[in-house]
Amino acid sequence: MLRLQQIIPASHLLVREDDKAWYTKGFRVGRGKALAVALPQTLLQLWQVLKICVETDTIILMQASNTGVTGGSTPDGDDYDRELVVVSTRLLKGVHIIDEARQVIALPGSTLTELENALRPHHKEPHSVIGSSCIGASVVGGVCNNSGGSLIRRGPAFTEKSLFAQITANGELQLVNHLGIDLGDTPEEMIRRIEQQDYTTGHQQDWQGKIWADDYADILRDVDADSPARYNGNTSYLHDSAGCAGKLAVFAVRLATFDACESTDTIYIGTHDESELVALRRFLLEKLSSLPLQAEYIHRNAFDLTIRYAKHMYRAIDRFGPEALPTLLARKARWDVRVKNLRILPHNAVDRMLQMVNRLTPKAVAPRLLQWRNRFEHHLMIKCDARDTAELESLVSTFFTQRQGDWFRCDSREQKDAFLIRFGVGGCTICYCDYFAMDTNQRLVAFDVALRRNDADWRIKLPAHLADQVLEESCCGHFFCFVNHQDYILRPGVDAKKFKDEVIACIEARGARYPAEHNVGHLYHATGEHEQHLRQLDPTNSYNPGIGKTSKRKFWQ
Repeated sequence: MLRLQQIIPASHLLVREDDKAWYTKGFRVGRGKALAVALPQTLLQLWQVLKICVETDTIILMQASNTGVTGGSTPDGDDYDRELVVVSTRLLKGVHIIDEARQVIALPGSTLTELENALRPHHKEPHSVIGSSCIGASVVGGVCNNSGGSLIRRGPAFTEKSLFAQITANGELQLVNHLGIDLGDTPEEMIRRIEQQDYTTGHQQDWQGKIWADDYADILRDVDADSPARYNGNTSYLHDSAGCAGKLAVFAVRLATFDACESTDTIYIGTHDESELVALRRFLLEKLSSLPLQAEYIHRNAFDLTIRYAKHMYRAIDRFGPEALPTLLARKARWDVRVKNLRILPHNAVDRMLQMVNRLTPKAVAPRLLQWRNRFEHHLMIKCDARDTAELESLVSTFFTQRQGDWFRCDSREQKDAFLIRFGVGGCTICYCDYFAMDTNQRLVAFDVALRRNDADWRIKLPAHLADQVLEESCCGHFFCFVNHQDYILRPGVDAKKFKDEVIACIEARGARYPAEHNVGHLYHATGEHEQHLRQLDPTNSYNPGIGKTSKRKFWQ
């Protein structure tokens, strides 16, 4: 600890339990103990912190925005065999626009919103945009998790080009430059030059290696394939930092950019029969000349839970922008600690106050969306480039001439509100549990499932004895990618582990894979080939041990 104090100012080396609380508790699940939380302010400080941790045989847990939903970026309990330090990169922001805005280099703490804003003057977009991943998520975190997001044409976050710190089998820390850019020879020189943007690009070797999943559209259109389009642990998308799950300390990633649409339209579809949507998915993937941008599903129950319990989240995004949400959540966490220390108010007093405001204020949702909620159980919103709207409308209209369901083209407010609600769905079950003072580790069970591309069903169908154990459920997903997000809030007294194991058996019987895009965290078992990849990245098991329910002990004992 003394050596860390010599490098990191006291204000950025957190040792008090109350100060560490935000960094040691997951957004949804997960909580554990850490010796300290270090927030380096420069890449050189990050390198120095890593060196000290390696020399003192201290576990390193890399954390970016702490928006993960499987507990993978926070400590998991207190049964590690060494001391653990959380290394937060949230202050290490920075985006370099290179090669005439055709590519970017993102530093560890850069967020999707920061990257979107940097590219907007160039009429470009990043691989992911806000809402296609977690609100407030970091660019590097998305790559490390192979996050899929909702952008249909671009596939999971992936690159073969990054700058990262790896611990060798001999326990030596080395900085590996696979960016395809000459940064010099020593770690200190590489770090200085990447921070100061003291390098040149455009050489032939720059273009060797993939910087996005450029085959994904073809994979998605193969609707007869008996396998998922994408899932965590798919070896096709595991390379260095991509999919590393915190087994490397990533200093920079190099990514592609994409031309932004001049304008977009959204078609909103409703039906009582989910099989109609499954048939529509196949029909459009086969018929459309150009794939849409997004196709997002919401079940009516998820819609209801969101506008009741997560209204403060989507209204905050609407008013302050998505970039403000991590700061607002951090402030709430600090108030939660203060209330807890008072001991005269309920621990969830802040949540109860928020829900009181939610109950007393208007829904703030376009009227036609509420009408569609009353009419239909299943909702699908398809966003496309405005140049493709006519073809999409023609095909949807043709499809529903003999099918059960209805659709309309959203106006600007309806389009905005529809996606705000969709983005809020991910937090609605958490807000529900917080309001009713439920332990999310015991009462909330979430599934992130990649369905087979030729699957005839969409939602997870529970046997009657499992359905009886559920108090509330929420279902949403990236529909054309066939990635289903299903949350269950369990009734009191239900064995969450047993429930989860039985549902996983149902999922496996369908030939689905999991997790689809949130990575294994501490909720899912890594497959054999996935674990082998993690072992190769981190042979001493010093970065984020226990991920994927693997060993927490040194050298994977």
